[in-house]
Amino acid sequence: MDILELLKQDEEAIVAEALAAVRWLEHYGRDGEALCRERLRALVRLVADAIRARDLGDLLEHAGQIARDRHASGYDRAEVTGAFSAVEDAIWHRTSQVLPPEARGWALSLVGTALAHARKALASAFAEAGSSGTPAFVDLSPIFVRAGERRTRHDDDLVAPL
Repeated sequence: MDILELLKQDEEAIVAEALAAVRWLEHYGRDGEALCRERLRALVRLVADAIRARDLGDLLEHAGQIARDRHASGYDRAEVTGAFSAVEDAIWHRTSQVLPPEARGWALSLVGTALAHARKALASAFAEAGSSGTPAFVDLSPIFVRAGERRTRHDDDLVAPL
């Protein structure tokens, strides 16, 4: 069995586990189980499609549309990100139960990569929609000890504290 077979065969178990994790979120709890289940199932299927085609286009488009729709409906970005994370956690959990150890690294790397890009698209679309009124953060890695190893910016690029 590979990750695509797992996502298809164990879709209901993944959706059920993710659903249990999002019930406590304000809007997801209010929207009801049937609608949440449908939304989570759609996300699982889009992740599977992205992995199968090695193409993130539909998944990223979905994430952007979800962000715009949820923002317009008053959802907080953290709620929607929480739903995406719940799907990822459920997939990880199921993968660790079903796939042999030697298959897990590749499988979870595919899922993690696809969902990381989806969350980035989600955050970007929320920011464009003005979700919180908070400006995007400036990477202040250079002012932290041990963050410099991965530093790609020069000291003169830093923004002075206000």
